[in-house]
Amino acid sequence: GPFIQTFQFMNCSLLFALLHKEKTAAAMVCGINTLQEVLGATLFATYAHALLTDRGTEFSAASQMETSLDGSRRTRVFYCDPMQSGQKGSLENKHIELRYILPKKVDLYNLGLTNQDALNLVLSHINSAPLQHLGGKSPLELAEFLYPDLYSQLVRFGLQKIDKHQIVLKPYLLKP
Repeated sequence: GPFIQTFQFMNCSLLFALLHKEKTAAAMVCGINTLQEVLGATLFATYAHALLTDRGTEFSAASQMETSLDGSRRTRVFYCDPMQSGQKGSLENKHIELRYILPKKVDLYNLGLTNQDALNLVLSHINSAPLQHLGGKSPLELAEFLYPDLYSQLVRFGLQKIDKHQIVLKPYLLKP
């Protein structure tokens, strides 16, 4: 560990992630519960009505992921075919961006990824980077313009726009 559970809001290419100490089905369900708490039930239904994941054992609790704490259905979970990570579309590209700052096979704790605030800093830099396919806008800029309700909840959670001249997509971002 730590382990990172990622979500992508497709319409604005925005990456959201939660930090976990363990990679278990219970942790993934907890992550979806947290996402619903961050967004609220109405926004969750609007922006997370479908979840696409791989077939890792940590995603084996589909019924708990699909069901709110009150017992109502909150989303649908769909699984990619085995060995077909490309079916997750642009999320794989977002994982590549995440690895610019948090490389594989590196002790993420020693790198500075010790809590959700540190992960939010990473997400803020990734989501502030202008993207060609968004007309030179960043995912956060697009979310703020098109989905102000979603944007405001993400800002309340700790994501923030970073000036494009201050964006750091390197591992030293988390070094004190």
